[in-house]
Amino acid sequence: MRRPGVTAPPMSYHLEELAIARSPDDPRRIMPPIPPGCRRIIDIGSGMGQTLIASEPLAALACAVEPDIEALRLGRRLSGRVLPVCGGAERLPVRTGWAELAIARLSLPYTIIPEAAAEAYRVLEPGGHFWALLHPFAMTFQDLLRSVRRGRGRALLYHLYVVLNGLSLHLARRQFRYPFNRARCESFQTVSGMKRVLRAAGFEDVSITRRPFLVATARKPARPAV
Repeated sequence: MRRPGVTAPPMSYHLEELAIARSPDDPRRIMPPIPPGCRRIIDIGSGMGQTLIASEPLAALACAVEPDIEALRLGRRLSGRVLPVCGGAERLPVRTGWAELAIARLSLPYTIIPEAAAEAYRVLEPGGHFWALLHPFAMTFQDLLRSVRRGRGRALLYHLYVVLNGLSLHLARRQFRYPFNRARCESFQTVSGMKRVLRAAGFEDVSITRRPFLVATARKPARPAV
């Protein structure tokens, strides 16, 4: 499972991810469970919508939200079952309470996560479920070591930023964009830190497991808190 680079990943990346999603025996394959009868699902940071395209059963209406319009066009050519919508995780172009299920497969680590979590909560209907695949610290640490070994100064600076951003998220539920390119944002996530973020957004029944990526699940309360 490769991660996107600085710019929008090439179309080959999305096609490779689709092949992984369609291969049950691939150890890199980690897919969200979509309950039978689910009517409305939103994929946050969907790429071309590969997770939705490969998912069975698929919701009656599946919405793929992604800022890369070329990726959405590719997904549209491959499948007419998924509704492509251009937009970002921190400001989803979806009405409040629309979705029964919100998923984010390896997209939240590239966002301001408290804002993205709040948006996921907003677009879910009462009782709706959230599923996300996240980056553990070990992944970021490996990137940092690789930059040191290769003597890549710019990469090392960026990965130091990712570490600091992850620590800020863990300790204070705050993040900042890369100072030398404000379009970029990345962090690692921790179990306790993500639980605090999701609960602060309003979610309950928060659970995070390691497989080896972090898999977060949560539920929007069926009734507003009083």
